[in-house]
Amino acid sequence: MSNYSDKAKQLASDIRGGDVKAFELFYRMEFNNLVHFVNSFVHSVELAEDLAQETLCAVWECRDRIDSNGNLRAYTYRIARNKTLNVLNSKALFADYSRRSELNDDIMALEDTSLNNLIESLELAKLIENIWSSIPESARESFTLSRNEGKSNKEIARIRGLSTKAIEYHIHISLNLFRKMLKDFFILLGVIGNLLYYI
Repeated sequence: MSNYSDKAKQLASDIRGGDVKAFELFYRMEFNNLVHFVNSFVHSVELAEDLAQETLCAVWECRDRIDSNGNLRAYTYRIARNKTLNVLNSKALFADYSRRSELNDDIMALEDTSLNNLIESLELAKLIENIWSSIPESARESFTLSRNEGKSNKEIARIRGLSTKAIEYHIHISLNLFRKMLKDFFILLGVIGNLLYYI
């Protein structure tokens, strides 16, 4: 098990067990990230701060529901997403047409499947595993020879009996997939410095 997973699971277990210091650490780590996430939908820092605080309070109050082997960050962001949806839906009920249209755009973005997938993949190691499994097998093999074994494209082409262009394509599509998915991941998190705690 990775050091990342060990620390994340220990933190979840400690919070579930009522460890106030563990919760305070998690609060400090996640508060700004949650504000950034929520603010991208509510467009009000003050409201985003209130919702981030409500979210973290809900995590503490419902700590007995935390799965010690699950993903605490995903659990927390699901709560934030639901609270944000509730606020936007309430606002949409009383808004004029143009404002309702803007709110509906934010509601649709929050309900989007790709956002839900990113929330579920908030554990970086799990996300990398998901990206890796989505790369076509032939491209994965070329990418492994390139990145893990340090072989040149010409060497890989000779080993695999493929053209150099085919190997270049394999490396290109693999890197593009990693870049796109990891970029989306870090945009969702907002502030990536807190990941250093888990490394």
